[in-house]
Amino acid sequence: MFNQFGSTAENLSKASAVVLRIGTDAHLYDDPEDVNIAPLLDSKFESEKCEALKRLLALIAQGFDVSNFFPQVVNNVASQSSEVKKLVYLYLLHYAEKRPNEALLSINYFQKDLGDPNPLVRAWALRTMAGIRLHVIAPLALAAVGKCARDPAVYVRKCAANALPKLHDLRLEEHASDIEELVGILLNDHSPGVVGAAAAAFTSICPNNFNLIRRNYKKLCQILPDVEEWGQILLIGTLLRYVVARHELVRESLMLSIHGLDNNGFCEKDDLVRDLTLDKGDDGNSDSVDSDLVRVVSKCYIEGPDEYLSQSSFPDTVSSVFHSKETTSIAHNEDVKILLQCTSPLLWSNNSAVVLAAAGVQWIMAPLEDVKKLLNRSCFCLGHPLRPNMWSSAIF
Repeated sequence: MFNQFGSTAENLSKASAVVLRIGTDAHLYDDPEDVNIAPLLDSKFESEKCEALKRLLALIAQGFDVSNFFPQVVNNVASQSSEVKKLVYLYLLHYAEKRPNEALLSINYFQKDLGDPNPLVRAWALRTMAGIRLHVIAPLALAAVGKCARDPAVYVRKCAANALPKLHDLRLEEHASDIEELVGILLNDHSPGVVGAAAAAFTSICPNNFNLIRRNYKKLCQILPDVEEWGQILLIGTLLRYVVARHELVRESLMLSIHGLDNNGFCEKDDLVRDLTLDKGDDGNSDSVDSDLVRVVSKCYIEGPDEYLSQSSFPDTVSSVFHSKETTSIAHNEDVKILLQCTSPLLWSNNSAVVLAAAGVQWIMAPLEDVKKLLNRSCFCLGHPLRPNMWSSAIF
């Protein structure tokens, strides 16, 4: 009886597995040595070609080497079916570096597809060209990115922004200025999705070229709340570094207030600042801060802590671009006001990394009285009510 029950349960399990596979592509993973793939690739029916390409991609996902089908796949790049084109592009992107000579044969088709009426086809062609890491086609890929950076379709322009770091990785020194110019064009885009991708490109390609940010600073601040979350993190960091590089630190900010800095270089702390100060000694040495501290903190934010700490000497890499005082006042600085205004709503973001980035701007730039109001928002995002003994942990 029990054997019969076990056999029935096993059959039911197999039957349910079969039912769950109905309407899916799970069958593509069943036979890794399917000999029908090659004839299907040469079929005159687009549906059979699509089936063969799906099987190849399923084998790639399982770790099998199917590069021997490369010549047959390349022959299908001129297909009129958008589904076949997409699968061909995915395959070529995976094997182009291993078979560069055959990949070069398809470049003319990619360039032709850059003018296709379908924006998805244009984007796929660009992604594949940028993914072929060969110096010989780098100028063609750069020209394609330049064309797509001005494309009317948002998705194509976003793909152009994502392609720039790949070209930069090829170390094209003779085209470095052209790549940075394209970064500036994409930073000036009106689409939040494109701007987020452009911010990522700026961070990896030319993080210290603040002239690109200066041209579009107000527009970037205005579009920041609409950028996707991970793009917001990069853009907040870029805008903060730009403001610190151009104007230095804000003397009324909580960060400098803790060290007692005012217009004269020192000041008395109020009760809240005393509670937040890490060094509560009575010797009075922590109640003043010199200009060296301001320079160290500023350069650390501009260059990034890893880059700053890795240097044996610290040359002034920003002084050639901006010439400013050691500190600025928020009362007369529109750049600081705009940055604080556009990052304040992001303290309510559902992404904790965005909240942390926005809180960092408030800590460095916001005056003490504004930070008191914003702490309740930050603690609300953390899921804790704000109590007096939480001031220090909320800030630090």
